[in-house]
Amino acid sequence: MRFKNSVLRILALVKKECLMMWLDKGTRKILIVPIIVQCIVFGYGASFNLSHVPYVLLDESHSVQSLRLSLRLEHNHLFTLAQKCISQDCFVTAMNEGQGLVGLHLPPDFDSTGDIYLITDARNTAAANTAAFYLNSMLTPDTATRINYRFYFNEHNLTRYTILSSMILALSLIQVLLLSALTVAREREDGNFDMLLMTPANSAEILVGKALPPAVAAFMQSLILFLICRFYFGIELKGSVFLLFGVVAVFDLAVVGVGLAVSAIARTAQQALISAFIIALPCIILSGLITPLAAMPEALQFLVKAINPLYYGIEALQRIYLEGACFADIWYLLLPLIGCAFITMPVAMYLFRHHLD
Repeated sequence: MRFKNSVLRILALVKKECLMMWLDKGTRKILIVPIIVQCIVFGYGASFNLSHVPYVLLDESHSVQSLRLSLRLEHNHLFTLAQKCISQDCFVTAMNEGQGLVGLHLPPDFDSTGDIYLITDARNTAAANTAAFYLNSMLTPDTATRINYRFYFNEHNLTRYTILSSMILALSLIQVLLLSALTVAREREDGNFDMLLMTPANSAEILVGKALPPAVAAFMQSLILFLICRFYFGIELKGSVFLLFGVVAVFDLAVVGVGLAVSAIARTAQQALISAFIIALPCIILSGLITPLAAMPEALQFLVKAINPLYYGIEALQRIYLEGACFADIWYLLLPLIGCAFITMPVAMYLFRHHLD
């Protein structure tokens, strides 16, 4: 009987939280707008694949080989001639003015040595490296060595596949932290906090009642983003959809305790929002979504693996989505997420008891 009454109180709190989220205009925008905006931005704008590479050319060789190379560049759809120079001063000026992402200098002895001087505009290192890779792939057939590329798990090497599949969890992290961080802080500002204390629910029931709606909302948003990835952008799911969303559910429960802890500490909604962003931004940057973990210092890699649940979540999700991994392949990646839930939820429980009692 006591268990049934506890469940009823939790369901009442869940219903109240869902109504407050939906009736609040600002929260409604958080639920709907980010999915649309982030799909457009990351689906079309956030790409390391180049379709237009402006280049500057200085040909001091004027040989048959240099002419053949120039014509090959001109007829390649990836490259666009921005400036054809006749002197080194013109070449340097064009690169300094940013007319070309790459610059090709064919020296007078190019016919005999085959040497090419390549300059890249490394203010954007990702674009510069990609452009240099394209040029290297195009120039390789002129040598005795020929490299045939094959990309596993992303056959066309499209950035969209990696970023959008990872955003299923990155967006979930943002939404869980924002929505859960606003729960108690919003009630303090609205003056409803004292009424919450007068309800029959104890601190544990209040914690569960406030944890479920943000987790469920983030889960539904992940489902919508998955449907957009699969049917609009055509990113095929290689693994099990049930295992995929099992990872999403475990991840949501792992991070909701962090948002609830922030909500219990913060005195205003503004403090809660700022705190949530301070936590979310480093988690996303250091998750391997934007930059590979192997490129970070070893001390930072250890820190990421110790405290960042998003790293494990993205690793598991990408292996399911792009590789087709099964539970036996990713179970060890779920253990840190479960451990995170076992740590953050008791901390949030303690803070709730401390602040509520």
